[in-house]
Amino acid sequence: MAQGARILIVTDLEGAGGVNDADEQLLPGQRRFAESQRILTGEVNAAVEGAVAAGAAEVVIWDGHDGSRTLSIETIHEKARLLQGRPTPANYYMSERAYDGIIFIGQHAKAGAKGAVLAHTQSFGVRRITLNGREVGEVGQVAAIAGQFDIPVIMLSGDEAACAEMLELQPKAVTVAVKRLAGASSTFSLSHAEAKRQIRDGAERAVTHVREYRPWKIDGPVEMVIEYLAQPPQRPLASSVSYKGATVLEAYEAWLGKLK
Repeated sequence: MAQGARILIVTDLEGAGGVNDADEQLLPGQRRFAESQRILTGEVNAAVEGAVAAGAAEVVIWDGHDGSRTLSIETIHEKARLLQGRPTPANYYMSERAYDGIIFIGQHAKAGAKGAVLAHTQSFGVRRITLNGREVGEVGQVAAIAGQFDIPVIMLSGDEAACAEMLELQPKAVTVAVKRLAGASSTFSLSHAEAKRQIRDGAERAVTHVREYRPWKIDGPVEMVIEYLAQPPQRPLASSVSYKGATVLEAYEAWLGKLK
């Protein structure tokens, strides 16, 4: 038992079960957005249940989709706390050993990933992002920042491609594939009840063994390169920009400083 573990749940929406339509399911005001919110909330609360069952002393949920406009304190699990707001700081709300493990819920794969559902990296206008030459999606970026603070990623739920991406970084991670690509953009998804069951069981298993995980670290100095897609997509690569720092956190601070 991992008694007293402190867990950060990082959420997104594109990887939640049944979500496959960017025009109807991802943003406030779209026809099926409320349905997506309910699905994600159910998956997140299942992860909280599993973490608490494994003895977690603290569970913090970061509402990581669309500027923290997806989750609500009215519907999250009573044993968790909700972290919301924007802009997201470069440290992703982490500090040295602030948490014992990170769980991703509703996560999508990186831009260009094969067999992925709604894959992108930060936005659909980014071709790819690299850290010291290694291509990373949002999973890898959070894992790298967490690694600087000696915090390991222990679990991910999302589509099959996102799960595969996680296992490349953390082979021991617990993964739960709630859906997979079918055709060009359609998906096969687990029922919501089954997805929640698997996520709860996976979270309990991951938190039980949280002390056995090791963080993913990138040695400095670090160069972060962002390559943007041209418009229209048929044109060649539009541009790329580079940000450098003694650590991955400094590189991110340089990037976010340019966005202000």
